[in-house]
Amino acid sequence: MNAEETSGGAVKNHVARADERNVQLPPPPHAPSVDPSTSDTSSTAAQLRADTDAHTGADTDASIDVRSIGQELVGAIDAVVAGHHDVAEIAVATLFARGHLLIEDIPGVGKTLLAQVIARAVGGSFSRIQGTPDLLPGDVTGSMMPVTDARGGTELRFRPGPIFANVVVFDELNRATPRTQSALLEAAEEATVTVDGDAHRLPGPFMLVATQNPIEIAGTYGLGEGSLDRFAAVVSPGRAAPEFELDVLTGRRGRSMLGAIEAITTTARIESIQHEVDRVRVSDAVGRYVVDLLTATRTHPAARLGASTRAGVSLISLARARAALHDRSYVVADDVASLAATSLGHRVMVADSNGSTTAGRDLVAECVATVPAPTA
Repeated sequence: MNAEETSGGAVKNHVARADERNVQLPPPPHAPSVDPSTSDTSSTAAQLRADTDAHTGADTDASIDVRSIGQELVGAIDAVVAGHHDVAEIAVATLFARGHLLIEDIPGVGKTLLAQVIARAVGGSFSRIQGTPDLLPGDVTGSMMPVTDARGGTELRFRPGPIFANVVVFDELNRATPRTQSALLEAAEEATVTVDGDAHRLPGPFMLVATQNPIEIAGTYGLGEGSLDRFAAVVSPGRAAPEFELDVLTGRRGRSMLGAIEAITTTARIESIQHEVDRVRVSDAVGRYVVDLLTATRTHPAARLGASTRAGVSLISLARARAALHDRSYVVADDVASLAATSLGHRVMVADSNGSTTAGRDLVAECVATVPAPTA
């Protein structure tokens, strides 16, 4: 599928495109427009959600073709990001499973570009955050700002941060300090931000797509176990094959094609797909297979910390999404096996691995190879 075919039947994205000479995506369209002198601080987050719903409208289609929409999203990613079809499928499954995606690799292999394509193709609002050592938690979540009213009085009102968007691209997450990284824990787990004791709901659907450099790169802070556990999947695209690299160098793919990507669905339809995925059946046999895999990671001689129950829940959610993408209403063992390393690897602590998620994925792959899968 080329970029023209991908964008030909696309829905026009209401978010303005980023200047192609500047890789930074625009901030959330609603957050900067909040007028502190007139806005109701207690309903700021609710208003963001209402604005999104008003734009997309309610999805009245009772039957959602999950496979078709999924293929379009994968095709949009393939049209720009060269040679990483398997990563594109994992990214779409993560979105449909209400998960978050961490892209880990060396600089220059298209990590940020992959995240930007997802943001554009999904529709709705999006924002980009650049991880730096001086980035503060309030720069991400928002903070209380002093506002002077017409009578000269002053009060504090909440100003939403860039996290208030449907798709948030956090570039080079591990260049931010652990204090700032921890600001994402509540947002990633509960789609909520609490500031000064008040909870503010993030617009739905919400997906965090973060990139990080390998830990041996200078100026990085390793992600803690709690931060890593919030990501449903971790992928490492790697370098593209020579034929795909040629496409990038000649402009047939890569950043030069990003401007051709427009939204191919709506946020309301994505939420409907997520509800459809929730209804995909998981048999006891498949459930026991996941339990056996979790147990294998805990008893592996090289494991310092095995996968948790929450990791198993996340794996089941991804398996449901993969089944829906393959037009099935039930999960099979192959759904679990194909996603196990991606979903569990970063949650497994391996002795003498220096925090590398690659070692964890290798350990999980060994467990998949040794744990017998159900045949029925």
